[in-house]
Amino acid sequence: MSGKNRRTFVSVLVAAVSMLVFIYGCSAAKNYTSYIRPQFDIAGVKEIAVLPFENYTSGSYAAERVRRAVMIELMSKGIEVTEPGEITAVLRKQRIRSVRNITVENIRNIGEALGVDAVMKGSVGAFGISKGISVTYPDVSVNLTLIEPESGNIVWAASNTSGGPGFWTRHFGAEGPTLDEAAARVVREALDTLF
Repeated sequence: MSGKNRRTFVSVLVAAVSMLVFIYGCSAAKNYTSYIRPQFDIAGVKEIAVLPFENYTSGSYAAERVRRAVMIELMSKGIEVTEPGEITAVLRKQRIRSVRNITVENIRNIGEALGVDAVMKGSVGAFGISKGISVTYPDVSVNLTLIEPESGNIVWAASNTSGGPGFWTRHFGAEGPTLDEAAARVVREALDTLF
């Protein structure tokens, strides 16, 4: 390879690497925060009861769709998930109408009644399609909390958001993920901080 060809090749290679770094930097921003209680043995958690989620969106089914995404992701990680009908029956028996004001005693009773290692609460702050100047994109925001039933202590908490349109959508109008795909990614990233 001649000197001129080599310089051209190196210039093209540097430009390509720079572009990839730029694209990765534009799309890989960290959108989550998480906490895990020190000395908590997550390996001991084999079954989780995922309570109905609180819904702070205008979509009537947003909380249940995200709750289902959480249950699927937990099962894909090898965690047993209590059947939602069983949870509903226990909540009715204990006369718990809303999980918003659930107490430590309620959590203990739920854990004992269902025989689970942990109880998960959650809320959905955003679940819909947002519009930018010239693009639309899925907007999903979730908060998850894992509680140890015996003590009533929060042992893990995470918050994550979809973070707006990706690089290709913003700059080239490319079609991004669907709303359910964005929700699954947000849930997966949050749960990856735990399992």
